[in-house]
Amino acid sequence: MLATHPDHTVDHVLKTWSPRMIVQGVDYNDLLTTSARIGEWSDWCREWSATAAGHEEFARENEAKGNRESATDAYLLAAMSYHFACNNSPEDLEQYTAAHKKRVECYAKAAPYIDPPAARHEVAFQKFRLPAYLRVPRNAKKPPVVVIISGLESTKEEARTMEDVFIRRGLATFTFDGPGQGESWFQGGIIVDFERATSAVIDYLETIPEIDARRLGVFGPSMGGYLGPRSAAYDDRIKACTLSGGMYDRTRSLNRFDDPFEFARIAHIWKIYDKEKLAELHRLCTLEGLAPKIRCPLLIVHGTKDFIPLEQPKRIFAEASGPKQMVVLEGGNHVCNNMPWRYRPLIADFLAHHLGAR
Repeated sequence: MLATHPDHTVDHVLKTWSPRMIVQGVDYNDLLTTSARIGEWSDWCREWSATAAGHEEFARENEAKGNRESATDAYLLAAMSYHFACNNSPEDLEQYTAAHKKRVECYAKAAPYIDPPAARHEVAFQKFRLPAYLRVPRNAKKPPVVVIISGLESTKEEARTMEDVFIRRGLATFTFDGPGQGESWFQGGIIVDFERATSAVIDYLETIPEIDARRLGVFGPSMGGYLGPRSAAYDDRIKACTLSGGMYDRTRSLNRFDDPFEFARIAHIWKIYDKEKLAELHRLCTLEGLAPKIRCPLLIVHGTKDFIPLEQPKRIFAEASGPKQMVVLEGGNHVCNNMPWRYRPLIADFLAHHLGAR
């Protein structure tokens, strides 16, 4: 357990997101040493970027020597450090943009050498070009595919370790930056009807011969645990839906608008900085009237210590119309990232079963 940090915001971020950072690929030693260098919140992005730059330099050195595996591992470490440098700190856009670009660059350098490789794609949707990575299990013949829908400040690069869990079960993965997420943020903010972006992704996947888009499922952590069920309610091509740390509606975020740190995060993804306008949009973000339209097999995983109240996913479960299962993990934090050995196999095995993976 990390010691209490004297800066309130730094302490909050470390206590809330450290398990997530580690399970998504940040080295624990980096977490300790970088945290020790951070005096106050304004140091966060700079210090994590410094840690990332060290990994990036090591990657380039090994690339020059022809040490491909060492370079790939280091680029992945760099990408995750750059990712967590900026994902909660959008206040300083100059620092944010620099770290964002480095995250994308470092991951792209590692992507062709991950096992199996991550191939970059772009999906056309309205004014957006939604960047994505497709990974297909080796020696698989038209495997089913899982579309991963990211959370509030998550990006496609963050999903790699979860993708590995699916791939080991014979499932291909397609992880994309939806409107307002990752690279797409520079084209526009998130939209209420996000399900249309998911449907555009499915349209695109139907054109890829390496996978079987007729056997397609979705996984959504955190805010993705709202966007995934919403997408499943609208598009019956989704044959199975899973979520962890999800919510029934986004109106519960309204009580966080008075916290400058939380408001900055929420306003950033929408690219709307007026509280009243933002509140109006959040009132539209609900599964009311939509949850009964979720007819595909549904799995909800939630932790008893998640800051999303348990009644939120319980309401999704109560109203969904198809085969459904809900697992509550005692002691699980947000998304149950402090218990990856429990929630990840539950999600992956459910999708493998319902999508007919090998």
